[in-house]
Amino acid sequence: MGNWIAGCAVSISLVALYFSYAQFMLNRRIKREASQPYVVPDIQPREGGSGILVFTLQNIGSTVARNVEIDVDPPFQGGEGGDWDDKLRVALGRRLSHLPPGRRLEWYFTFGPRFYQRADLPRKYTVKVRATGPSGPVEEMSYLIDLDLMQETALDRETVVAKLGEIAKYVSKQARQR
Repeated sequence: MGNWIAGCAVSISLVALYFSYAQFMLNRRIKREASQPYVVPDIQPREGGSGILVFTLQNIGSTVARNVEIDVDPPFQGGEGGDWDDKLRVALGRRLSHLPPGRRLEWYFTFGPRFYQRADLPRKYTVKVRATGPSGPVEEMSYLIDLDLMQETALDRETVVAKLGEIAKYVSKQARQR
């Protein structure tokens, strides 16, 4: 009977050791990932409701991203003539020496309403991001930017200036009524 109890105790100890080790490895991975930079590319409407779409690159991680490299397939084509596309291509062809936490970079991509009138422009882009964090190279991330998803959003909404004009008219009207 004593041997059976001892065998059970050893088995339970081994299972507990296994789960303790698994928990330790998970905590270690969580700590490592929490201390890494996360550089996220996106195409989104520019603030203020202008209808302009911008390509953004933002470090949402907690540490500095170093040696940031971006690959885009196919190359960006916004359809605004060569100027915007060329400037974006040149900017993304360079290696960024660093991108601090919370930093957001923004480049003009295209004017949204005009872009969606053209069927000859690519709507899906794969963006690969490579960077180095405090613990060495960060895992390469691949993002699919699908501009068809954005087509029905409010790209041509009123600008902030127009909204402020409406507010000023309302306030003025309320003041006259008093």
